[in-house]
Amino acid sequence: MTVQAGMDNDLWHWLLDAGWRELTYRPDRRNYREIPASWVTRLIDSLPEDRAQILALASGKARGRPKAGDPGTLPAYVTRE
Repeated sequence: MTVQAGMDNDLWHWLLDAGWRELTYRPDRRNYREIPASWVTRLIDSLPEDRAQILALASGKARGRPKAGDPGTLPAYVTRE
């Protein structure tokens, strides 16, 4: 998931508590799936009590992507193993 404008500190801390984190080191050998931007927007706009359900649905819509650092790869700012 790429962090978008509009994400507040409360949502960011909720994601951290759920195991998400910033990509902070290289070489990163983890595999990632990309959550569509429209689902990230839904998560940002959701009520706190709906976040877990929306994140689960968003994760189900995720698609595979190249590993971070591969040519042509955009940086991922928030990731989950």
